[in-house]
Amino acid sequence: MTRTAPHRTSLAAAFVLVPSLVAAACTSDDPSTPETTAPAPSTTEVPARVVDDTLTIGLLLPTADPVLGQGLVSAATEAVTRVNAAGGVLGRDVRISIQDEGTSAVTAAAGIAALLDDDVDAVVGPSSSLIALSTLDDLVSAGVATCSPTASALALDDYPDEGLFFRTIPSDSLQAIAIADVAERTGVRNVAVVYVDDAYGRPFARAVEDALSEGSRSVDAVETFGFVRSDGALDALATRVADSGARVVIVLAASDDGTAVLEALSRTDFGSLTDIVVNDAFRNPAAQPLIQTLDPALRDLITGLAPQAQSNDDDRPFDPPGLFAAHAFDCVTLIALAVTLVRSDDPAQFASQIPALTTGGRVCDAFDGCAELLDDDRDINYNGPDGITELLQVGDPARARFDQFVFDETGRAVFVRPVVASSV
Repeated sequence: MTRTAPHRTSLAAAFVLVPSLVAAACTSDDPSTPETTAPAPSTTEVPARVVDDTLTIGLLLPTADPVLGQGLVSAATEAVTRVNAAGGVLGRDVRISIQDEGTSAVTAAAGIAALLDDDVDAVVGPSSSLIALSTLDDLVSAGVATCSPTASALALDDYPDEGLFFRTIPSDSLQAIAIADVAERTGVRNVAVVYVDDAYGRPFARAVEDALSEGSRSVDAVETFGFVRSDGALDALATRVADSGARVVIVLAASDDGTAVLEALSRTDFGSLTDIVVNDAFRNPAAQPLIQTLDPALRDLITGLAPQAQSNDDDRPFDPPGLFAAHAFDCVTLIALAVTLVRSDDPAQFASQIPALTTGGRVCDAFDGCAELLDDDRDINYNGPDGITELLQVGDPARARFDQFVFDETGRAVFVRPVVASSV
């Protein structure tokens, strides 16, 4: 079955937790990783592309990864299959091209080169924030639309992407809001933010501090404490935090640095603390043995936030299932809907329309139903498998669902409840 698209009106211009490799896709636990700062805006003009009316989507994902990578590839491929079963776009089937992202910028760059040789119009990936920061300019310079389902780094918020990059996973800046929400719900008015003093921790801490200081919050005082694990001063830091008068402590770090801070806090008189809130990296199973050995009284104070990776309701799994599968599925579906809307596979025309497809119109959750609404010249509000898809005009999620978790006596991260955070 094929669909011949009519003229359309353009829209106005969004249990036990997952394993360590999932956290690694979003951020990095490697202390030797380069600083995650966005590059300066490029002065190179985005080149004109040859428009052939065949949407070609490239997948740049870690294909050798049996849990995360293969699940993302399967979800994206399933999305293409469903688009084509509904008639494709521009009267033709969507074509797919797959390359391995690997585990380094070098491998990913080779994959990007192969995808560009295959004349892709859009790419789903990379999955890694560090790889995205290292290679995204290659895709932007080529004028290719790009959607990452798992790269959450805050440094990507202001990436000079010429309007060609968007994400379906929430940025760490939205996780910062979720963390502030949980801290505020404790009812405590004095909060300490402890963060690793590097290019990952500093902007994350600023985002949390800004969220806590927002005018409607009931938090009165926020004190920040930066640390470098290698300087051997964690015990002194922990004592300062415990003596600061803060009742809630927020710890922002990779799992190895963060658990070292928790161990140091465990050696203090932490009796005045009522809650400790940690970020997503703490769910790394590599941290489990260390968290298991913490003073149980301290461990029981800890709760964490992480982007939802899959449905926590066994009776209502996301379709397709898998870790972050819904995000990869959304990337493909939104690209196909944007091409359907503007009647062109030119990224310069369709990429800017993607955020508007997720808000303000008739709600729909699949390509076939959404495409029918577009055929009738109706605005749509695509919600996707998780039912909460909404992008800002800059291409990042405006709202997202996070898993709140605690640790059991074995140190495992266990799901408690969903938390919805919003930046609007």
